Amino acid sequence: MDGVRLLSHRPSVLYKVEHLATEPVDGDIAVEGLVLAGPGWSDRLKELLTATTSISGEPIVVVGAASLTGVWAEQNTREAIFDALKRKECFGTSGNRQQIRMFASWNYPADLIKQADWLKTAYSGGVPMGADLPANSAGAKGPTFIVQGAKDPNMANLDRIQIIKVTTRDGKSHEKVYDVVWAGDRKPDPKTGKVPMIGTTVDLKTASYTNTIGAASLIGMWTDPDFDPSAEVTYYARLLEIPTPRWSTMLSVKNNLPFNKKVQPVIVERAWTSPIWYTPPKKG
Repeated sequence: MDGVRLLSHRPSVLYKVEHLATEPVDGDIAVEGLVLAGPGWSDRLKELLTATTSISGEPIVVVGAASLTGVWAEQNTREAIFDALKRKECFGTSGNRQQIRMFASWNYPADLIKQADWLKTAYSGGVPMGADLPANSAGAKGPTFIVQGAKDPNMANLDRIQIIKVTTRDGKSHEKVYDVVWAGDRKPDPKTGKVPMIGTTVDLKTASYTNTIGAASLIGMWTDPDFDPSAEVTYYARLLEIPTPRWSTMLSVKNNLPFNKKVQPVIVERAWTSPIWYTPPKKG
């Protein structure tokens, strides 16, 4: 594992690489662990990128290029990493090295994220991702959440951070997505509450993009406006990057091959937190 230093109360974010990368291997080409080398490799690459099926059913182009798991640990040591895993203060990414975290409380101050020591208060006055909300002793109408995200320094800017809420009652679950904080001056739709798409800088002719839109970091607070204290609720945060070319798009452009119609040429890389759970008090 390697550490990425972040200035915070819990300073280290650590990533475990699940290696399925698309990258050069000694001058040949490796795609999702498949090395295309030797005579005729260009024909095999064309077959790979344009295939609409495979032995497993789906073509290889539907697979993401990599995946990562990160933990918020106080130190880059075995003990600290396993402590973070045990308390479930973890997040996953679709391949890039973004950072995301979430906290919840019944009584966070409204201006908390404007305070210099907000992170210390977020821990002491609430719970981090991976934890259960305690009893609502503050009599709040709903829990308040803090979400914070930062981009991979070498990759795309951020579009937004969302909270996904899953409400469960009588064995049936209902999901709702809330936009919490976003880049730019976009306004939520007054009827749906959804924030418009950020747009795109992707040039499909060159399989490139620019960071002229989006933000390097985002932080925001959100209070559940539809909280039902009698239902079980699961919350998790999701960070979205601005659109970028898919790995298969980049290889297709580089080798002058057509795009595979089985997948969109543009993707949105993302990261997501461990949940925070709410369990209603037992009756009686």
